[in-house]
Amino acid sequence: MTTNLNRRLVLVSAASGLFPAALRAQGLAPLKMGIMPFNSTLALIKTHQPLVQHLEKSLGRRINVFTAGDYFTFVNELLDGQFDLAIAGPHFGVMAQERGMAILVRYRADLQSVFVVRADSNIKSPADLKGLRLVLSSRLSMSSMGGVKWLQDSGLKLGQDYQLFERSTHGAAIASVAVGEYDAAITTHTPLKQIPPDVRAKIRVLPVDIHAPHLMTLAHTRLGAPMLDRVRQSLRGFPGTPDGQQFFQETGYQTYVDVSAADVKALTPFVALTVEMMRQNR
Repeated sequence: MTTNLNRRLVLVSAASGLFPAALRAQGLAPLKMGIMPFNSTLALIKTHQPLVQHLEKSLGRRINVFTAGDYFTFVNELLDGQFDLAIAGPHFGVMAQERGMAILVRYRADLQSVFVVRADSNIKSPADLKGLRLVLSSRLSMSSMGGVKWLQDSGLKLGQDYQLFERSTHGAAIASVAVGEYDAAITTHTPLKQIPPDVRAKIRVLPVDIHAPHLMTLAHTRLGAPMLDRVRQSLRGFPGTPDGQQFFQETGYQTYVDVSAADVKALTPFVALTVEMMRQNR
């Protein structure tokens, strides 16, 4: 694993020595896959290694995996066309579609924003969050935007009725609540499946109903229509493999489905909000 601090990216050779020597000898340039930094680098590598290996074998191309130190950097790299393949938040996916990326599939599971508190907390509902300190992985994440919008719709104003803080990943945000540093975290169900058992035992989830389309998988149109079709078919075949079945069971993503017009329409307000928040972050 090599770290390029100037670009704030982590490059991982996902397949290591498992990539067939015959394919390495073909001399084809590796495909670059960017994965949104919704978890620690090591967690992202471990979770996605079976998927990357499946794609490498079916496409006959080595894949190098990149992530970024923060969402702002990642989305700028994505929109700049620096990835051949990408796994990104749905709002980022819709934005990237206008910059040369093709949306191939999304996870069937809903992306559900949740509020996490300590197991021994007196907080029983999001209404009890007034006057408290909330933490999240990034203001640009879809789960964060969904949670903040829910609070706004419930009459709670950011900076007035509650304070918002950021941590590097969902896991870090959840852990900071578990140790009592903050009162609640805005996250999703997926990171809750990936945190250590000792942290999970110290937290509980508040009942809310916030839903959005889940993470999307994209490919750059410069790869050409035949390669796009091959990637799409490879992805669709992954859930039927033993590694794919384990991947979807452990992550809770369920399987892949096509992105509908209704999905894109539901994301339109969040795309506008993302653009505005990125402008403020410059």
